[in-house]
Amino acid sequence: MHLNPYGSLMAIAFELWGQRGYPHADVAGESHRATAIRALFGKDFKPHGSEIFEPALLVPEPGNRHDSNAVGVWIRGGLVGYLPREEAARYAPVLTQLVDSGWAPQVTARVWGAEWDDFEGRRPTFRGSIQLDLAEPHLIVPANLPPSEAHRLLPAGNAIQVAGEEKHLAELTPYLRPEGECWVHATLHEITEQTARTSKALVEVRLDGVRVGQLSPKMSSELLPAVHHLAELGSTTAVRARVKGNRIKTEVVLYVVRAHELPESWLGERVPVVLGKREHGPVPPAPTGVRFAVPPGWPAPPAGWTPPAGWLPDPSWEPAPDGWQWWELVYD
Repeated sequence: MHLNPYGSLMAIAFELWGQRGYPHADVAGESHRATAIRALFGKDFKPHGSEIFEPALLVPEPGNRHDSNAVGVWIRGGLVGYLPREEAARYAPVLTQLVDSGWAPQVTARVWGAEWDDFEGRRPTFRGSIQLDLAEPHLIVPANLPPSEAHRLLPAGNAIQVAGEEKHLAELTPYLRPEGECWVHATLHEITEQTARTSKALVEVRLDGVRVGQLSPKMSSELLPAVHHLAELGSTTAVRARVKGNRIKTEVVLYVVRAHELPESWLGERVPVVLGKREHGPVPPAPTGVRFAVPPGWPAPPAGWTPPAGWLPDPSWEPAPDGWQWWELVYD
């Protein structure tokens, strides 16, 4: 059993984005690691079938002599399988970037096991299987950095549609992806909308400090108590959001729990998260998968638009198609 898949590297766990709450991605090679998988159940194992859910680390193995794209699946310090070869080739570049930056990619795994009597009179044989809650490669890392100010990320929940995105296509252009969608960090802010007779408190949605829409009065009322609570603790409210679309139609959807769904344990006062300042020491640069692409035939970015600070023209780690312009976030 391998106790430290990262050797001497003290990586910080990073929950991959896009997890949907039910593991579905298969793992290969479990039959060769039956002993390690069986040990995960301990004394609670039921021979007719047992199921547990565990955090799993995804560890690229560029030095693997069978496959340089190999990605090992580790649970409780033990290697329990690999991503299938074709899937590993798709995920290895993103996972390697995370690991090289000091992060330990982690997802939820469903572990199942049972004992089978294959032959009369023989000892039952254990069989185990593992599935991962793993999104597509372009959705496992957010496309922008978390807020630089003190903030807290609300737990993931059901979808909430943002209104008014059509007025902010220029601001959303940097987040468009060739795949048609990406995850982003968004922040929520209280605003007051004044009408002829009354005023309404609404939630404004921002990406990297720039307004991209707002929530309806009903949805605003569902989230404003959480925004107020965090503001009293000195924190900005951050949420997971998905940007979908193209240059003529783009939408932003939040995935967040409503205020009344927040568990009491979450509401307890905590020290706000500030990028680069945590008790366990230096934090590696926050993961980001942002690469802004302009396909052939698209108009130039809006007048006055420039790549965000820290971006440079770069074909990235894969050849850019003819006529495409690329920017990639880089760190000092």
